[in-house]
Amino acid sequence: MMRKISLIVAVVLGLTLPLFAQGYFEVIQGATKVSVVPFSGTKTAQDFYDYDSGQSRSRNPSGEANTAVLFLYREPAGQLFLFFILGKAEAGTGGNARFTIKNIPIGADFILKDDAFYFPLFAELSDTYTRTNGDYSVYWVWGDGRTDGGVFGPLGEEFHLTVVPEALMGIQRIVFKYGDINNPKWVELNTLDPIEIKGMRNQPPVARLVVSPAAPRARQEVLFDASGSYDPDGTIKEYRWDIDGDGKVDYTTTEPKLRYTYLSGGTFTVGLTVVDDTGLTSSITYPLYVSPITVRVTREISTTYATPGSIFRVTVTIKTDQDLVGVGLDEDPPVNWEVIPIQNAGAIFNRPHVQWVFMDTIRAGTERVIVYDLKVPTADQLASVRLPQEFCITGLLQAKVPDLVLEVEGETCVIVDTCLPILEAVAHLIPPEKPGDQDRLDLRLSELITVDQLNRAGELWRADQPVPGTCGERLDLEKIKLIAAYAYSCTPVDEPLPPYPSANVKARRTILYPIPCEAVVIGFYDSMGNALGNKFTVKVEIETDRDVIGVGLEENLPVGWRVTPIQNDGFIYKPGANQWVLLDILKPGRPKTIIYEVTVPPNIQVQKPLPGPCPVRDFQTIVGRVDTGHPCIEIDVTGQSKVELSDCLSVLAAIAKWDVARDTIDLSLSDKITLPQVQRAIAFWLEGSRVPRTCDPGVVDFEMIKTIIAYWLTGTPICEPLPGQPPSICGGR
Repeated sequence: MMRKISLIVAVVLGLTLPLFAQGYFEVIQGATKVSVVPFSGTKTAQDFYDYDSGQSRSRNPSGEANTAVLFLYREPAGQLFLFFILGKAEAGTGGNARFTIKNIPIGADFILKDDAFYFPLFAELSDTYTRTNGDYSVYWVWGDGRTDGGVFGPLGEEFHLTVVPEALMGIQRIVFKYGDINNPKWVELNTLDPIEIKGMRNQPPVARLVVSPAAPRARQEVLFDASGSYDPDGTIKEYRWDIDGDGKVDYTTTEPKLRYTYLSGGTFTVGLTVVDDTGLTSSITYPLYVSPITVRVTREISTTYATPGSIFRVTVTIKTDQDLVGVGLDEDPPVNWEVIPIQNAGAIFNRPHVQWVFMDTIRAGTERVIVYDLKVPTADQLASVRLPQEFCITGLLQAKVPDLVLEVEGETCVIVDTCLPILEAVAHLIPPEKPGDQDRLDLRLSELITVDQLNRAGELWRADQPVPGTCGERLDLEKIKLIAAYAYSCTPVDEPLPPYPSANVKARRTILYPIPCEAVVIGFYDSMGNALGNKFTVKVEIETDRDVIGVGLEENLPVGWRVTPIQNDGFIYKPGANQWVLLDILKPGRPKTIIYEVTVPPNIQVQKPLPGPCPVRDFQTIVGRVDTGHPCIEIDVTGQSKVELSDCLSVLAAIAKWDVARDTIDLSLSDKITLPQVQRAIAFWLEGSRVPRTCDPGVVDFEMIKTIIAYWLTGTPICEPLPGQPPSICGGR
């Protein structure tokens, strides 16, 4: 029956091995290590090999087709030999194999060489045996249905030779056989790595290990017991312990027991090496899982910053999955800070020492929460302290059963300063409940920003008012977006924002002029003296393919141009800054549209077009950016950006806006041409006079009068193409 042996073999596992009067033997290849018992027979080694010189083959029953079989054989006289049998008689294909034998014992040689004779007519089927620098290189060649090999020895009782397979053709596997010659066992080896064969007079010790408890907890004492280890032919003198599995010896003892306590949980590979009185060793490994600390005591502080005289809240939570008896909590706040107990969780509180003692058992699977407030000394009491200054709280949880002492984990320190950072101030802001009330700060609130606090921050940003408690600091667009990111990601302000997938955000601007096909026109007024034509509308559409928090839009217009918001679509607009912010989540498939009106100063000076085939007209540019609070994305607003300025109209626009009764231009008129306007245009054409307030050339010529009539007869607005005609790229100019 074949057995495949891995790294953890009989010796390592601590199995009992039989004693053999004539030595102890091992076969090792890489991670494979197995103790072997040589075959013992009644024949000499040469007779047992059973070489048939006429057929150039061995008739030994241990041979296998296309396999290199190795084994140790002890003759009746006690001599020990190593056998090589390649292939099996009358089975398998031919092949060739080269092996090198290293660390040869003194006096050892091949006492039987299969096909060692040189036949000139069959040189390719001859074997070669070469000894160089103490190593033996053997090259065997055999034909189909034949075998090859040899007998090497005698080896003695103490040796450590190495067999190196170097070039194998026709050999698919290597096996080493051992045990009962009539019912052998074997270990299968690979055909690449060196094979070590060891013989020793002394047997190595056997390592055994028992761990108690088998499933320990952190901070619980563990007993490692190697009392079951033994040496079959001697005594164990030393125990080497690798407690953490890093491959290094942590403790060396002469006693078989070791006690150890793991401070934290985890998975460890404990190693034990036992050493006998002759120096031989055996090792065993033991996988050990240590449960994490089963008692956790954590502290939460309601703020990272505090001001002199303020009060903040401290919460200590005790969680356990084992019963605790005789439990006490000892907190050590800064000197002269007043402690105000809020919730004692059934414990007795000692105010002078800031200690809590539980009179009952804290049961497994439960938790106890102790809450107290801390009052910071006033500014005059802190006069000797240079602010800002960090103050810390330390604490210990103690229990008698089980006996443990744990430091309170979690938050420990606050920074005392006269001013709070904006994020902390907003997180602890109490908005006014009714008009006339003032904002208040309460540092006992959590560090999560609520929607009410976010909206109040938006109001402070829009009104450009300082944030309470910050010594007059005001919110800008970046900070208000950051506040929105903290609010909607539910992140405490003392922690970094969580990772957020990036998004593809787009923003596109469309400019709608007041007079179709025309620029912004300057110098036109109605009958009441109000400027006309100097206002235009801008639409900015913002969309995303993933959630983004805190979207901001900033439009940069020329100085003096006034913005009047028309539609904010959930955004907050900050007057004077031309900034909008969305204190919400912009979701994919739900674009937002901002529309605003721009008023150009009516007294602005318009530059005359430069002469040339394509005259360059006066224009101004709107530049905008959209960015987000989380994830941080910045993009330019695309689309239309140039605003053309003019103090004249195209002839077609002037006729459409002509007030026939007053014989002047009225920009409030319709975009469709009427019969009276056609008649006035004909008069301009017949007279050859210039149309007032029109751009060069400013006359109604033959082509223009036909165009005007066509727009009148078809009822087409002047900015649309005539039926059957492509749209004009010049917009009527």
